[in-house]
Amino acid sequence: MSNTDLLRRSEADLLPPGFIQGQTFYFTVHGYAGLAEVDGWNPDTQEAIEVCQSATRGVPKPGQKRKMASDALKLIFLIDQGCIRSGKIFVTSGEVYTWFHCSGSWLSATCRHYGIAVELRRHNKKTLRRKIRNVMRDARRTG
Repeated sequence: MSNTDLLRRSEADLLPPGFIQGQTFYFTVHGYAGLAEVDGWNPDTQEAIEVCQSATRGVPKPGQKRKMASDALKLIFLIDQGCIRSGKIFVTSGEVYTWFHCSGSWLSATCRHYGIAVELRRHNKKTLRRKIRNVMRDARRTG
């Protein structure tokens, strides 16, 4: 199993009941056609979830902040296009969650303005959390 497979499979464990993993939306903007995939989708409520997995100590690194920002921008865009009604971002790091809610950043203000909730969701199994942390650590070393 590749590192990407482990991360994708573990995202499914974080999704609430009624959500399916990996929904792709097609859109057209001024003649440009494209697609956007979300980590979780509930067809009944038309709510989308993006999962931002991270393993950090202290202040999040710039890449982790950019990942959250791109997730928020994607959800805002999909709301604007009428593909979804609402969106949430699940973070797996208490440090990232605290930074988001206490930093006074433009990202936090933007999510609040557009109704994008950011929630802390941890994996239930310690062994899975350790595997994910190791995958992310190894990716930083090689990337």
